[in-house]
Amino acid sequence: MQIKQELTKIDEFNIKQKTKGHWFEFILANMLAIVFTCLGLFIPVLSLALGFIIMSYMQIGLYRFVLKTYRGENVDYDALFSPFNQLIKILCIKIIALSGIIIWGLLFIVPGIIYGLNCAFCGLVYIDHPDLSIKEIFVKSKYLVHGHRTMILLVALIGLVMLCAAASVGVGINFLFTLLFKVPQFVTALLIILPIIVTFIVATNPLFQIYLAGAYNSSVTTSQKKQKNISKTRKNVV
Repeated sequence: MQIKQELTKIDEFNIKQKTKGHWFEFILANMLAIVFTCLGLFIPVLSLALGFIIMSYMQIGLYRFVLKTYRGENVDYDALFSPFNQLIKILCIKIIALSGIIIWGLLFIVPGIIYGLNCAFCGLVYIDHPDLSIKEIFVKSKYLVHGHRTMILLVALIGLVMLCAAASVGVGINFLFTLLFKVPQFVTALLIILPIIVTFIVATNPLFQIYLAGAYNSSVTTSQKKQKNISKTRKNVV
């Protein structure tokens, strides 16, 4: 019953209508982000650190691109790139979120998941309110995510199932190739990984991003309505 209610709630975001004609743009934006991240991984010594920095930076850009598109704003691929003077703040948000998830996850799995869900809107809050402090961003994310945790977790699990299915397809393709041909090990690995990467770029990541944007936008709208009602009530009392 709870899952059915959450699926109904997802439909209320008008995802299909909001994203109609834009899915290819989401795919291309994710491809650009992955290409830039992978380029950082090829640089010696700094590869892992630089890859993490670029990934964190591009993730904010992807959220901005998807959120603006969802809201019906005119957006181009320049939205993928944030001002470089905000890079430190973006990294701090990412590092704090990941550290909290890892620490709570090692101690207790469920609190780790809840903490991760509470941080789900941090990037989106930063996009709307870049002048907020890091602490304020986390507090606002936790406040706005209330009522959407189950939906976010459900969409994440759907994405995980899709990736597992892609991995199964890759294993099947690899089995057929190795059965019929002699292939090098790197080809074997590529046959397994390629379906996962394609599924991640084409479906899983855009799906999660757009549903997250829909949930965030809905929560912001609801919060603004509540604040207006409170203001009206106070005026009437006075």
